[in-house]
Amino acid sequence: MIEDLYFAVRKLGVGVLLTLMAGGMMEAQQVCNNTDPGTNAGDLGCVSFTYRGQQVTYTTVRAADGKVWLQQNLGSSRTAESTNDEESYGDLFQWGRWDDGHQLRNSAIGSVPSVNKPDGLQGSSEYITGGWWSSNGSGDKWTGTNLTDVTETESIDPCKAIGPNWALPSQADWENIVPLESISTITKAYEGRLKLPMGGYRSSSGALTFVGQRGYFWSSGTATSGGKYLYIGTISINPAAGGPRGQGASVRCVKTEAGLGTTDISFNRKSVEVYPNPTKGILMLKTDSAIQGVKVINAIGQTMEVDFSDRQINMNGLSQGLYWVEIKLKNGETVLKKIMKN
Repeated sequence: MIEDLYFAVRKLGVGVLLTLMAGGMMEAQQVCNNTDPGTNAGDLGCVSFTYRGQQVTYTTVRAADGKVWLQQNLGSSRTAESTNDEESYGDLFQWGRWDDGHQLRNSAIGSVPSVNKPDGLQGSSEYITGGWWSSNGSGDKWTGTNLTDVTETESIDPCKAIGPNWALPSQADWENIVPLESISTITKAYEGRLKLPMGGYRSSSGALTFVGQRGYFWSSGTATSGGKYLYIGTISINPAAGGPRGQGASVRCVKTEAGLGTTDISFNRKSVEVYPNPTKGILMLKTDSAIQGVKVINAIGQTMEVDFSDRQINMNGLSQGLYWVEIKLKNGETVLKKIMKN
């Protein structure tokens, strides 16, 4: 009975091992075989790694962009079960800092170091107030793998704790995933495949702000004001927001294409041509397969009304900007194309 249950749940990617305890009691333990999700959007997997000096297991998910994402924030104890699930919030990193303890929501507060850049941290575990890495250079990077990579302009990517093929999302990653996962409201952000909770942020003074109400998720890109992040608020969603590096925000990790197998990335490489791109209005589709239907999605995840006939999409009624075209083929395949409307 126990073996049957164990092998059944293993099929989900994240297993549950049942072990007999004294007196016939049973204890559930999470077991992970480090298997990536299947190729279908929404498929789940898991990954085990060392974080804060302890072995942890996180759930992974195949998102609508075809990539594998963590379905949890770094430092969380589980995938979100609501928009304001405290156990899913995780830690709040200052832009450009790694797993040194500063990211804990109750970490001690410290002043700006004498060398206010990554190579001046010297193992500090304090949350820095007063303007961390305040030079805001456009060439600064948050992509390093370990301490040997740390320089005055490059810091360690905390997602590298999972493995070399994991990374902080780029600004482009967030811009792509927002419309594909229909992240248009706080509720939609949680209900989608990424299960994004509203963990708030920690201000440059160290105060916790908008916890349970808004979401802030760092990207690896820089901004004139500091670092780029995905903002999820009550009124707007902005995958290209920018803010001071001294504020603490959530970190959600994505597996890079270099770490994906051929079957993983084929999701975005189907034999469908879409032209002209950019387009002024009429978009042409060319494919050897029969088309079941098309959907046009704007940059904030809204499905737009368009006419589709004779393998032509009429986008004349749409405003200028970035759109995603989802093409469903009768053979069961789904193709996603990014289109610019002029």
